[in-house]
Amino acid sequence: RYEFDSIGVPYCDAVPNSTGATGHINATGSRSAASNDVLLSVEHLPANAFGFFLTSMTTGDVFPVAGSMGRLCLGGAPGRYVGPGQAQNSGATGSFQLQIDLTSMPTPTGLVPVAPGDTWSFQAWHRDAIAGVATSNFTDAITVTFE
Repeated sequence: RYEFDSIGVPYCDAVPNSTGATGHINATGSRSAASNDVLLSVEHLPANAFGFFLTSMTTGDVFPVAGSMGRLCLGGAPGRYVGPGQAQNSGATGSFQLQIDLTSMPTPTGLVPVAPGDTWSFQAWHRDAIAGVATSNFTDAITVTFE
């Protein structure tokens, strides 16, 4: 299920989306905060679905989530990757990816840098529709402990 070069550790399962599959998140690159080389990717989403990545230094498990059929696996105050070029569309493949900047991690109160020893959690939110009714869902979640 997980790629051999994943730097993320899974900790929370997703709820199946309208495709019947569960959205899957992966992180590749380096755990070194100084390297600033992390690529987040998601797959198994509905085609042409709008979505974006979320992050938090706290894990959680909220189900159900109002307006969603999914499970929010982040706690605390999650940050959203919704800046220019960060919101994505899954296109025909049902997937998208984003190279993140470890010097500017989003939080509700502003951007913060990753420090060695920090553990950050990641998940993706996406639009979905069940029997023609608009809703949303989340992928599974991962944690990455940076060096």
